[in-house]
Amino acid sequence: MTFRQERVQLPMMQPLRRPSIIDQAELELRNAIYYGDLRPGDPVPEVQVSRQMGISRSSLREACQRLVRDGLLTQVPGRGLFVTHMDAETMSDFIDYRLGIEMQAATIVADRITALRRAGDDAGADRLVAPLRVCIERSRAALAAEEVIEAGNADLDLHQQLAEIAQNRFLGAAMNTIVILTRMGSFSDPLGFGVRADLTSMHESLLDALSQGDGSRARALLRESLQELASRLRSGVQADVVRDPDLLESSGPEWTTLAETPE
Repeated sequence: MTFRQERVQLPMMQPLRRPSIIDQAELELRNAIYYGDLRPGDPVPEVQVSRQMGISRSSLREACQRLVRDGLLTQVPGRGLFVTHMDAETMSDFIDYRLGIEMQAATIVADRITALRRAGDDAGADRLVAPLRVCIERSRAALAAEEVIEAGNADLDLHQQLAEIAQNRFLGAAMNTIVILTRMGSFSDPLGFGVRADLTSMHESLLDALSQGDGSRARALLRESLQELASRLRSGVQADVVRDPDLLESSGPEWTTLAETPE
């Protein structure tokens, strides 16, 4: 058999590359903020951090500017960079933004589940929300063990999973930053890091609504939950909140003291 060599019109493709130093530095800083190694108000001294990471100060600056753009760091002229503190006005604006993202994700997921159940694929619908159930069980176990930070992690993972299940890369990317901003809001609470005592039952209600394809109810539950979070962080009300006594305040990160080095 003879094959003809024909010219194939290929689509435009971007060269593949490994994560850059700047990408890795950005991820390290994001993780430090998420896990509380960097708390709201903590400084990010350029010289010490670049030396600890083993990168140039210019690379660190670029990584930090990405976090400034996303609201995770705040640049104060003449003073440097600080982890953003979520005050009442910032929290109000943030909750409005988060509501828009999560309610859209819930709508997409509920519509997909409705389509699956109408097609008689109940097993497929159950598989779709299975990652949310895993997060709920993590929350339940963490609260039973009085591991407040792990309960908070499971809560944020559930909301991240909701965006991932929607299979919209823009919603997923937005949630990557939203979960960190939410964690920063929790660490900004003057009464210390806490989670709702009824976290598991709240998640169960959301899962039940999604499993039935009830997007309207899922959106209402999300709105109620996020508005409660904003109100709690603004007012400092302690009712029905479980707090971790080891996470009441931050003494700041332990930066290595190093002499000033040239650019």
